[in-house]
Amino acid sequence: MSRIRWALIIIVVVLAVAGWIILRGPGEPRSASRSADLGTLVGGGDAQGYNLLLVTLDTVRADRLGCYGDDQAETPFIDSLCSSGVLFSDAVTSVPITLPSHATILTGLSPASHGVLDNGIYRLGEEHSTLAEGLRSHGYETAAFIGCFVLDARFGLDQGFDRYDFEVTADGYRAGMLDFNERPASAVTDSVLSWLGARDRSDRESPFFAWVHYFDPHLPYDSPLQALTRFRSRPYDAEIAFVDQQFGRLLAELERTDQLGNTVIVVVSDHGEALGEHGEPTHGMLLYRPTVRVPFIISCPSLFDGAYHVSDQVVGLVDVRATVEDLLGVASSEGTVPGEDGDGWSLLRPDIPADRTIYIETEMPLNMAGWSPLYGLRSHERKYILAPQPELYDLAADPAESRNLYSSDSAEVRDLSERLSSIIETADGGAEGRDLSDEERERLAALGYVQATAAPRGGTLADPKDMMHVHNEALRAERLYGERRYEEAAALAADVVGRSPECTQAIRVLSFSYLRLGRADEAVDLLRTSVRRCPDVFLVRSLVQALIMREEYAEAEDALELYESLDPRDGRVPLLRGDIRVRQGRHADAVAEYERALLLDEQRVGIVARERMSRLEGTVPAASQDPVRER
Repeated sequence: MSRIRWALIIIVVVLAVAGWIILRGPGEPRSASRSADLGTLVGGGDAQGYNLLLVTLDTVRADRLGCYGDDQAETPFIDSLCSSGVLFSDAVTSVPITLPSHATILTGLSPASHGVLDNGIYRLGEEHSTLAEGLRSHGYETAAFIGCFVLDARFGLDQGFDRYDFEVTADGYRAGMLDFNERPASAVTDSVLSWLGARDRSDRESPFFAWVHYFDPHLPYDSPLQALTRFRSRPYDAEIAFVDQQFGRLLAELERTDQLGNTVIVVVSDHGEALGEHGEPTHGMLLYRPTVRVPFIISCPSLFDGAYHVSDQVVGLVDVRATVEDLLGVASSEGTVPGEDGDGWSLLRPDIPADRTIYIETEMPLNMAGWSPLYGLRSHERKYILAPQPELYDLAADPAESRNLYSSDSAEVRDLSERLSSIIETADGGAEGRDLSDEERERLAALGYVQATAAPRGGTLADPKDMMHVHNEALRAERLYGERRYEEAAALAADVVGRSPECTQAIRVLSFSYLRLGRADEAVDLLRTSVRRCPDVFLVRSLVQALIMREEYAEAEDALELYESLDPRDGRVPLLRGDIRVRQGRHADAVAEYERALLLDEQRVGIVARERMSRLEGTVPAASQDPVRER
């Protein structure tokens, strides 16, 4: 595309957005749009045969987009969608965690129904159909373009996609966080444009469904735009602005190929980012507005004659599938009962109850630290959270959720509690998780790490909202470790473990700090004790790494077998075996293990496995193979 044409598109976008702005309250959606219900604007099948472009913006708060009221936001391309579309003011995620939230988007099921409750430890079951499967059965070409390993095909979201495109880039490789290897929005967009170009050259007549996932706004915030003066103190906003620029390239290609008019574009975020509100630094641990409220926009210039907004009802990511299938005129195969099981509605329907509630939850506090999971119901004006200390908020009068109105004597609370309990008690998502099997427990017992029979956690689990100061100290300990301030990291992590003995993050920081400080015996003892208390794949891996550092290779091999049984597709198993072989001077065997890691798990460990092999080829001393580099 010529620079002149690109400049003209930018001018048109800016003018469209400028024409859409009128006076509004701080942080509220721009409201030059007209209020309407989606079903009064479009009907079932009105977009039959249209393309569908689903864009998911990872970790983007609604109130950090221009169209949702942020005057400082630089999101003209996302904002421009609203000039011929519908913005939902009160949209929520079902779970503020990337993998389960995307499972909800693609299935139209709540986490209680699809069973994917956290990143990395669940896989969507094949018994659940996805939007991609439904559309492919109606003749759509389907493709997904993914920005992070969290959504790798192994977790089951590839069901129904002809192409599931993800490749870690060198600048997206996270040496200390391999489970969060990513690629920037520019690389994601490059892949989408290449695919669209191939379609254009082949004159394909079938419509397409493309899912485009931009991960950049997730930590770490390191946007190319951050060097600009206006973004130096706003790294999170710089990430969002960069994503918007890359999305603009995609819009330009659709405009160039005359496909904007017959493409339904849906833009949502999987969850927001707390940025310190309610004491939460990021997301996943609590269920408050900053992480649960999300943007939700549906746009198509041939379907909508202007800018509209829906502000008088709560909608959810759980509604995306049913809504687009209705609009495209294809039948859903899930057969859920809206309103009775917490699953999605088509927002074109006229009979959505005014008092509708959307089920919300997070299991992350339990998995990260042994604290209580949270469950809740969200209506347009109320939020009920079931926690050790339950909460009820009047969102109209108290959008900041600062005044807890919960009373056990309240009829409203009793009703919400009964409705929520019915969802939780009947939950049977069928997802493949990582609960220990009897055989795995027997193996742990044989190694002396845990009793053969599972022992339930005793007592009342801690309320996550009361533990945010502990969570933040664990994060600070990890930062100190990253800065090689091992004494300080160990002291802080030890304090956290003393107050929260199942806080995996603090246990790992403490053990690795001990290793760096030459206190390997203490590191191994801590990890053995922790695995006995909570046999967790992350802790087992940490134990393996510590045993390698202490040159206890026989026990490390035993623990690796257990690790492999817990997660047979994790390339860190052969990677660590290779590290043992290097230290034993068995370089040919080490190379064989690294090659196996490459074949098994390219996107997670490919870069580090190649690095290991290069070191061997350069006759790098065995001790330089560092098994604790990745935690």
